[in-house]
Amino acid sequence: MPRLCLPALLLRGAALLALPAGSSAQESPGAPIDTMVARRYFLEAAALTSRDAGRLWGRSLAGPLLFADRISRAILTDTPDAEGLLRPFGSFYTGTLPPSENVSNTGVHWGGKSWAMLAWPIGADSLSRGVLFGHELWHRVQDSLGFPLTNPGNSHLAERDGRIWLRLEGRALRRALLLEGAGRTRALRDAIAFRRTRRTLFPGSDSTERALELNEGLAEYTGVVLGAGSEEVRRTLVEDRLAVLDTLTHPERSFAYQTGPAYGQFLDALAPGWRASLSRASDLAFVLEAALHGGAPPHAASIATRAAPYGYAAVRKEEQVRATKRIAHLASLRKRFESGPVLELPLGEMKFGFDPGQVEALDAAGTVYGSLRLTDRWGVLQCDASGGLISGDFLRAIVPAPADTAGRRLTGPGWVLELLPDWRIVPGARRGDWTVRRANP
Repeated sequence: MPRLCLPALLLRGAALLALPAGSSAQESPGAPIDTMVARRYFLEAAALTSRDAGRLWGRSLAGPLLFADRISRAILTDTPDAEGLLRPFGSFYTGTLPPSENVSNTGVHWGGKSWAMLAWPIGADSLSRGVLFGHELWHRVQDSLGFPLTNPGNSHLAERDGRIWLRLEGRALRRALLLEGAGRTRALRDAIAFRRTRRTLFPGSDSTERALELNEGLAEYTGVVLGAGSEEVRRTLVEDRLAVLDTLTHPERSFAYQTGPAYGQFLDALAPGWRASLSRASDLAFVLEAALHGGAPPHAASIATRAAPYGYAAVRKEEQVRATKRIAHLASLRKRFESGPVLELPLGEMKFGFDPGQVEALDAAGTVYGSLRLTDRWGVLQCDASGGLISGDFLRAIVPAPADTAGRRLTGPGWVLELLPDWRIVPGARRGDWTVRRANP
């Protein structure tokens, strides 16, 4: 999804991005952005989008990249913003990301422009980096392609049966990668049947799974296609992702990163041009099913019989053990976020960043986001891997109550809250609970 303008000549005499005024490289707790490395990354992304030349999605994915340092929040790009927030820095533009924005790998509208933001430092592996560039550049333009950003919960994928049939779907897709002809068709039909079984067990999951797959799944598919460079490498990337489905701790928010590239792989082979007719109502598996119309007929065997060759018995046993252990884990989460005491933060203008591999459903209470950074009108909340809870209606964020409520910088188990000057902490609805309120509403 990267669209970027090629950087001009490398800045002479300075290889590191300047820090915000009043600081220096020696004083910084983290390394600033190396402009020599950044220049190379700009060129790499430009080469990827130039090679694609708009073929994948019918439009160029080229666009401005914004590198943001995780620690100093320094930002670097080779393109000026539209509001004059960035200052020239040789052939680049630099500034400091405001506290209201999260440093994350994402598409973001800021400074009057749409950017693909990449959190610095970026991985040293060129293949992974290419996939990341393609993924985030797709996010930058997804609205214009008819796929608006969405973040639906898929709590059923934390349940035993949800995990079983997701793992079996992944195993069938993985087998299909190794086969041709009727064998491949049979494996693909099995994968689709396992998806249908999961959807039957969890009513409503068709819409939430589809929405996430059309968001993160298509983004990752785009990244894999742009980053791979060859069919052999692409096949390896897809196979590696499908194998991950057997080991994901929390697939609720991350499964689409694995399934999206796989269904895209088979659709490219069996239904070239499928992207042109894709819509928000499309399910990638069922688009593929339509493309298999002339293949081997569907199985007449029971779903358990069809699942047996993929290790159904062993997977079911493993997931039963996991489900039993999860009971105690959920009890600890409820104690942390429900039985209290807690700090409840109202959400109205929320922006948040998180690790998609640390997203966990907590029944009807909402979703726990690990490594969460959340901003709203009241300030900035940062949580470590233990996470913070966001209610299912996205109206409240909840963390364990602080021991000390004095001052503007509040802390609690695994979190830090920086309150803006016109906000204060006040007692909540229950004894021992807290919330925040504007001082002069």
